[in-house]
Amino acid sequence: MKYQNKTVFGSIAGAIAITVAVLFTSDDKTFIHTDNIAKSEVYVGILYGHGPVFDADYTTSGKQSPTWSDGLKIYEGHSNKLLALQLSQKLTYNHIDNILININCTADMSLLDRVQKVAAIYNIDSRLFLISLHHNAQPTAKGDYTDFEGQKGFTSTSTGGATGIEVFTSTGYTESDNFTDNYLLPELKSYLPDIHFRNNGKAKEANFYVLKYTPCPAVLIEFMFMTTYTDCLIIADEYYRDAYTAAICEAFKKWNYAKK
Repeated sequence: MKYQNKTVFGSIAGAIAITVAVLFTSDDKTFIHTDNIAKSEVYVGILYGHGPVFDADYTTSGKQSPTWSDGLKIYEGHSNKLLALQLSQKLTYNHIDNILININCTADMSLLDRVQKVAAIYNIDSRLFLISLHHNAQPTAKGDYTDFEGQKGFTSTSTGGATGIEVFTSTGYTESDNFTDNYLLPELKSYLPDIHFRNNGKAKEANFYVLKYTPCPAVLIEFMFMTTYTDCLIIADEYYRDAYTAAICEAFKKWNYAKK
């Protein structure tokens, strides 16, 4: 399924159609005997980047967009938490085992704590495959541009800025590269055909802490730039958020089938 209609009414109509289909389609596979559910060959660990909004306070220092002139503001931890919940729901509906690793945290979990928690889960279930959800940021801008809040490096509604999706795996060829190259990136490009994919559409290798020190295969996605206004519009758009999580879910569905 590719996402074509981007109007609000189109999204609402699509959601209604899906709901009706779920309720009234005779071949629905959600509520069936477990004898008829295929085994999940993968256990998806979902780690959302940074702390949430808790008690009306953003619990992470930095990791946020400027407040744009129209009032739009992206808190990375809050946005990624919502995406993690959405992804988990889609995976669960498709009988793909998954766990929200830091969903109950009231503050940003340290890198060491993230790795230790992932390792503890992996020691119990070696099917674990980690996916870490993030938004990107441009640390500096070309020239000496300063936005209307006085923050250097942020871009305005007219000057553009860094844009797109980046997918990272650990150094060396691992199982995460197989999944990313053959399943994840193709699905992301299919579901998000109008989004720019950085690094010529290929995964990047990086020594990010959660990629380097976790014992299981791991992928980290940077979904758009919080420092670019047009990217923030995409981050906040329910159409793109749904397409993004649907693409990840579809990649794991196909990966799961291929492992049988």
